[in-house]
Amino acid sequence: MGRPTFRAYVENIQAKTGKTPNDLWRSATKKGFVKRGKVVARHAEMLEWLKDDIGLGHVHASFVIMHLRLRSGGEGVSPTMKKWARSTGYKS
Repeated sequence: MGRPTFRAYVENIQAKTGKTPNDLWRSATKKGFVKRGKVVARHAEMLEWLKDDIGLGHVHASFVIMHLRLRSGGEGVSPTMKKWARSTGYKS
């Protein structure tokens, strides 16, 4: 069994939380984690929010953080993860 796709992660998170990637972006902006289209919060802060307030497990929470970083320009996302995301369903 291969690595899950970007699209599969999005679908699983949406099924679990009822939130789309855009919903999570807006929530992160409201919380002050995203300002002027850039992620400004530390990973640990966002991880705590996603786990405690949104109800995600560690892997899904980390995936959402990666998605937020990709959407804000990709800073803090490795070239390997950028390539994987683009090749498995990420659309900027």
